[in-house]
Amino acid sequence: MANKNRTLVLILFMLGIFMGAIDTGIVSPARTLIQNSFQINQSLGTWMITLYTLVYAISMPVVSKLGDKYGYKKAYVFGITTFGIGSLLCGISNFYGTFSFFLVARAIQAIGAGGIMPIANAVIGNSFPEEKRGTALGLIGMIYGVGNILGPTLGSSIINIFGSSHWGWIFFINVPISLVILLLSIKLENSKATVEKPMDFSGAIILGGVIASLMYGLTNLDFFDFINSIKTTSVYIYLIIFVILTPVLIFVENKVEDPVLNIKYFKDSQMLIILILAFIIGCGMMGMIFIPQFSENVLKLKAGTGGYLITLLALFSGVAAPISGKLIDKKGARFVLALGFSFTVIGTLFLGFITTKLLTFTSVFIGLALMGLGVGFTMGAPLNYLVLETVPKEESASGLATMSLIRSLGLAISPGIMIGFIVDSSKNLQPKLMEVLQSSFVSSMKNMQLNAFGSNSEAFKALQNADVTTIVDLLKKALESVLPPNVQPMVIQAIDSVSDKIIDTFQTVINTGYKHMFMTAAIISAVGFIANLFLRNNTK
Repeated sequence: MANKNRTLVLILFMLGIFMGAIDTGIVSPARTLIQNSFQINQSLGTWMITLYTLVYAISMPVVSKLGDKYGYKKAYVFGITTFGIGSLLCGISNFYGTFSFFLVARAIQAIGAGGIMPIANAVIGNSFPEEKRGTALGLIGMIYGVGNILGPTLGSSIINIFGSSHWGWIFFINVPISLVILLLSIKLENSKATVEKPMDFSGAIILGGVIASLMYGLTNLDFFDFINSIKTTSVYIYLIIFVILTPVLIFVENKVEDPVLNIKYFKDSQMLIILILAFIIGCGMMGMIFIPQFSENVLKLKAGTGGYLITLLALFSGVAAPISGKLIDKKGARFVLALGFSFTVIGTLFLGFITTKLLTFTSVFIGLALMGLGVGFTMGAPLNYLVLETVPKEESASGLATMSLIRSLGLAISPGIMIGFIVDSSKNLQPKLMEVLQSSFVSSMKNMQLNAFGSNSEAFKALQNADVTTIVDLLKKALESVLPPNVQPMVIQAIDSVSDKIIDTFQTVINTGYKHMFMTAAIISAVGFIANLFLRNNTK
């Protein structure tokens, strides 16, 4: 391919990846605002992320296979168009929709996203000679990092400009970018796999059922109450469906000429390790979603402004990504992955054990910098390079889609686990706040009335969406709703006298959940480091 055409390919696909990265980053600081605007709790709110990754996981192998068959340009244009329409609907849902409407719009976005990343990686990876492939894929990682840099910053800026009640504007930014990409794609060559094979529609349908049943069942599973939650119909029925459909999928995919999910990938030792690493990276990276809220809690920032802090993580990720491409060409992918997992382990442990105690900007900066370097060295280039090296060229898009699918399974499963740590730690909030409140009361009568409030779990539900900057005001409102009018002024005055203690208590309780979350992320990354040692190190 001529250098001019390579430049066009790079620009076109980088724009698409840039748009997807911006969207991921923009949602992070607005997650709490979105769930509050629809008046839903944190567990239900995670579905704005979980559903996206679920549909994205189903869409990737199907759209990628369509790209192999009908051409990568057509698949890419389909992806960009659908993503743009979904983004428009997401923005509209803020003003005219419900949470259900918003989730449908996110699903449409995810269908489009499934035709962006795998197709872009396949075309770019195959457009460059082997000795420059790592560098090209490294640039993709850099663009993803830069998109994440601008995403949270843009998200927080747009929220500040239009107000927290008009978060829909954070999605509208994708619409003009989509139109620009579609105009540029007119000159793109519609390359495709050299071998024409029939589309595996039956496999695609069964695969969709396998992924949907597994991910829905696992996301509804409460890992902190495993025995009881697995007995619920929203969990065990879907896990049973998954168990039934999996052997059916294997049987069907072993029979068709061109399977949408190639079972042979799981039989090849090198590819199997790559897929295991993809799953581990997906699980570990979900911790990034909670960085804005973690930063807000540590530094006592207003909700929606934490996106500025995740910029630090994305900045170091953007720095590490192109370096990872260069290092792959010289040292091999296994070396780069080991470097990335090491940084991630150190960074997450620092955030969990040091930042939650020091509560300073410096400690947040150091933790996010280390974690960002880890993300930059593990996401993108190494796994993409390994897949392109392992699978036949005509299966590039399908191979990358399979890897991305497995990574998305990790991304979809982990939010339920990660948010579980925060929800579990929040169970201690009610008794801890009661201790602070009771310490400010001297009258036994007031204490008796306060104890009545403390035993009222319904009253404390008003605090489920509180943050470190709103906990005092929400606590006042909760008390006013249950206490007699004649004692309310005294209670409010007492709360004001211990407001600092209330904030510190809230901060400590929630940070305990974040500590456990980061510890888990560190363990997951350590497992990835060990699994990486089993890769064949022949990539140079």
